[in-house]
This record gives sequence, structure tokens and C-alpha cells, in this order.
Amino acid sequence: MPSTTVEQRKSALATALFMGIFFMILFVVQISKDERFEEEGILINFGDSEQGMGEVEPRPQEVAQMPQTQPKSEPIPTTNQPSEGQEEVMNQDFEEAAAIAKKEEAKRIKAEEEKVRKAKLEEERMLKQLEEQRKAEEARKAAEQQYLAQQQSKAQNAFAGRNVNGGKTGEGVTGNQGNQGSPNGDVNSTNRVGGGAGNGINFNLTGRSFGSVPPKPNYLSKAEGKVVVEIKVDRNGNVIEATPGKAGSTTTDQTLYKAAKEAALLTKFDSNPNAAAVQVGTITYQFIQQ
Repeated sequence: MPSTTVEQRKSALATALFMGIFFMILFVVQISKDERFEEEGILINFGDSEQGMGEVEPRPQEVAQMPQTQPKSEPIPTTNQPSEGQEEVMNQDFEEAAAIAKKEEAKRIKAEEEKVRKAKLEEERMLKQLEEQRKAEEARKAAEQQYLAQQQSKAQNAFAGRNVNGGKTGEGVTGNQGNQGSPNGDVNSTNRVGGGAGNGINFNLTGRSFGSVPPKPNYLSKAEGKVVVEIKVDRNGNVIEATPGKAGSTTTDQTLYKAAKEAALLTKFDSNPNAAAVQVGTITYQFIQQ
């Protein structure tokens, strides 16, 4: 093998140095390129859609013939949003509920009006009934007052001092004209003198006389007769006790008894401090209907 010359060694060294510098430049350029790609993003395959299938890219004419599929958009779910059918059912239910509520309101209003009408009729009926009762009560009172007036008139006539049998010239034993007796005497008494108040009232109480005009019995009975009332009188002339129906009475009518007793208790005699503490006597009432 021939020996290496100085020129060959220099050529080899220059070649090696050149190649080292060349590879160094390539390395620097490659690093700069990689950094540029990293800044811009990731390089992806050529295509015309976000979707695809297969490992080999199709030729241009095949790509043109492939149907362009658009990605299906998923409906965005919404909460509590009814579908069309549900919305129709809801609308129908709402309309039915509104119609029912309207009918119920109409029924309620009608019921209230009927209630008010009945209350008004009842009030009118009560007022009419009260007015009828008032008129009936007034008529009853008027009739009662008329009846009482008639009976009072009859009672007064019964004690008017007139003999019901009638007399043309009078009565007496003196032989003179006139009606012998006292204006306060009893028309049925045969005594021309003695104690009595007239108007059908006589009394028997020794040493005493009427202190005032004795009250007449107040009665509405149609019965007639004589009632003898036993009385007890104190020293002041007050009748403190009266018992009707004693001996000499010609009737047992309880209405006449009651009237005679009430009149006797209201009778006032003159006072007598020398009389007995309780003096017993009688008052006679003659009841005559005219």
C-alpha cells in the first residue's frame, strides 16, 4: 500500500472539518424548525372533514365523489321543557281546568244569590208575621177594653141603687111620697135605717162606720147573688182579713167571692182606739146584672 502524503492528510482533515461544520449547521436548522412547529401547533393530516375512515388518503377524484356528510347536531337537552305532545296535553288540561273553575265560580255566585234571596223572603215573612201579630194584639186589647167597659158599666148599674123590679111612686113606711132609705143604702134591704154604704154594700161592725167610700167589687162574671164577707178590723180601721161565703150568702160563684174579698180588703173604717185589737164584723155585697 502506498504511503499517505502530507497533501492527502490535509485534504482528509479539511474534508472532515467541512463535514463536521455541515452537520452542525443541519442540526441547528433542525432544532430551529422543531421549535417553530411547536409554537404553531400540531401538524395534522390533509382532509376535508373532522370525521373519516381508512388508513390511505383517497385520490382527488374519489374525494370529490364522496358524499359530504355533515355532523349531526345533538339537541341540547333543556330541563322541564315539554315536548309538543306534552304541551298540547298541558294546554288542553289547562283549558279544561279553567272551564271547570269558571263553572264552579258561576255555581258559587248563583248559590250566594239564592241564599240572599231566601234570607230576604224570610225577613219579609217575619216582618209580615210580626205586623199581623201586632194588629191581632191591638184588636184583642181593643175588644178586651170594650168588654171591660161593658162589664164595668153593668157592675155599676148593679149597685146603682135601683130596684130591678121597678117602682112608680117609691118605697117606705112613712106614708109620704118618695123612696125611704139612705142614698148609700141597699135596694134589697128591708131596713129603712141602719149602717150601709149604698150601691149594694152593707156592713155590720158594732160602733164603727166607713172611714171612706168603700170600693165597689170589680168583676166580669154574669152571675148574680149576695156574698157575705166576714171581716177582721184593727183599731186603725184597716181590714186585715176577709173571708167570703159566710152565712147569708146566696151564691157560691168563686168569681163573685174573689171580687167581694178584694173589695173588702180595700175597705177603710174609722179608727177607734177604744175598740178591740181585732174586731169581727161582716160586709155584704149584692151582685145584680142589668
